Amino acid sequence: MSWDADFDGRSWNYTHNTNRMIRDIDPDWWDSLDGLSGAEGSALLGKIITGLESDPERFRAMNPENGWGDYDSLLGVLREMKRASDGACCDVRKWGVSG
Repeated sequence: MSWDADFDGRSWNYTHNTNRMIRDIDPDWWDSLDGLSGAEGSALLGKIITGLESDPERFRAMNPENGWGDYDSLLGVLREMKRASDGACCDVRKWGVSG
C-alpha cells in the first residue's frame, strides 16, 4: 500500500511502511497536507523535512524490515514535493493527498 499526493499537475506516491517516521513529527500529516495551498504545503513539508533531518539515525532505525521504503528515499520524495510547492506561482493550486 502507498499514499498518493498531487500538486500542480505532478504526482508522487510512497509506501506506507515509512509513515511512522512522518507521524512522529505530524500525526495527521497527509490529512493536514490535503487541500493546502502551495505556500501552506511548503511550510508543512518544511516542518516534516526539518524534523526528519534533526535525527537521521533515529529515523533510519525505523526503516522497514521488508526493505520497502527507507528514510533516505522518503526524505528525497518529501524534498521534491516541497520544491514543487515552493515553485507554485499562486495559492489557487491545492494539494490532494490520499492513501
